[in-house]
Amino acid sequence: MQKTDLTTFLIPFVYFIAGATSLAGVATTFFYKDDIGLSIAQVQILGSIAILPWSIKPIYGMISDRVPIWKLRRKPYLFFAGLCGSAGYFLMATTVMGFAGAVTASLLSALGFALADVIVDGIVAERSRTQKEAGKLQTICRASLMTGAIVVSYLSGVLVESIGARNVFFITGSLPILTSIFALLMEESPDTTVLKTSIRDFLKNIKALCTPALLWSILFLFLWRSTPTSGGAFSYFLIDELKFKPEFFGTLSLVSNLTAILGIVIFRKFLLSLPLRTLFLWIVILSIVLSLPTLGLVYGWYALLGMSPEFFAIADTAIGGALQEIGFLPLLVLAARLCPKGMEATMFALLASVMNIGLAVSDLGGAALTTIFHVHGATDALASDYANLDIVMWIAILSSALPLPLLRFLPETRETSEWKAADSPSGIASGINALDPLKSDIV
Repeated sequence: MQKTDLTTFLIPFVYFIAGATSLAGVATTFFYKDDIGLSIAQVQILGSIAILPWSIKPIYGMISDRVPIWKLRRKPYLFFAGLCGSAGYFLMATTVMGFAGAVTASLLSALGFALADVIVDGIVAERSRTQKEAGKLQTICRASLMTGAIVVSYLSGVLVESIGARNVFFITGSLPILTSIFALLMEESPDTTVLKTSIRDFLKNIKALCTPALLWSILFLFLWRSTPTSGGAFSYFLIDELKFKPEFFGTLSLVSNLTAILGIVIFRKFLLSLPLRTLFLWIVILSIVLSLPTLGLVYGWYALLGMSPEFFAIADTAIGGALQEIGFLPLLVLAARLCPKGMEATMFALLASVMNIGLAVSDLGGAALTTIFHVHGATDALASDYANLDIVMWIAILSSALPLPLLRFLPETRETSEWKAADSPSGIASGINALDPLKSDIV
């Protein structure tokens, strides 16, 4: 009888746990706003800081590859990653009282999830020898992530109202411990063939791989992800002005995750074989057009249509959830296909770090916009001011077109056998909805 390969379960399981930790998503929003009183700019700066552990993923890959623990490269690091992720949430549940504490907890938790992600990313990249294979593996990973999120979506809002944000963090902190338990159960043979490549040789190898196509792709990935977002300001607006409650935020999370699964299916069934450049072009066009319902919540269009703001928000979230995945998966496919044989884990981590640095820049850009246009939530001493929120949102939305000039420089990522006779050699691509469900996707 053939022995079960636990690695087969490892990939989706780690992503499932990561998705399930979105249980703390609604709790985090209300905890930052109501419990410790962070401003919109502080929330977006905090989001940018929390991305830092994700932006140095190549370092984790190099350490894991070259510094085995008890001759094991994966198990000890995955075990530590689970404990680290849990520790961040437990700090949020107990000791965090302000911005500095939130920074510490976020960095610790992010470090755990980023380290776990590096380990499984290498496996995915190793098996991505064609665009089709890369797309299938990425859809499995994303589907696992979304499934974990769906399981906890509605509860994320209900639990905040019933037991409070800190208790939700306690529950969430228990989930990454499952990753540590799984690490103990997985099988890994001791490896005595540790790479002895020096840092200088490693950088030399990276430099040799820096072809014009790779450099243009890196610039494109960075610019795509770095366009500013108004997400933090918009969330505060929904709470202060439209009086959305935690339970309803949980409903929106559920709708978003369900339609995200639909987006994954659409990508896998109908879009996987398209040239990525063409696909990116249509994504940016649709992201701008389909941002109108979000703006409608700010302009009050729901009243003109005789709808409740809740119904309007659900419709907007349903559209954004599907578009989020259709826009994000091509990025992962492009990154996976750029990885040279033999350096899959390191190169994928490097490309993912570029995208995550762009995401941090995006949050800082959003914080700058809200500061420049004086958009802020209500405090004990100051009334909320969302008069210029629409300007912030328009800038964020239209900025998603900034990477368009780089599309023609992107390489063809399909094998010759994957081409269709109808394919044209034209290329085009870019950013996604600046409001921006995609901006929440850390690679």
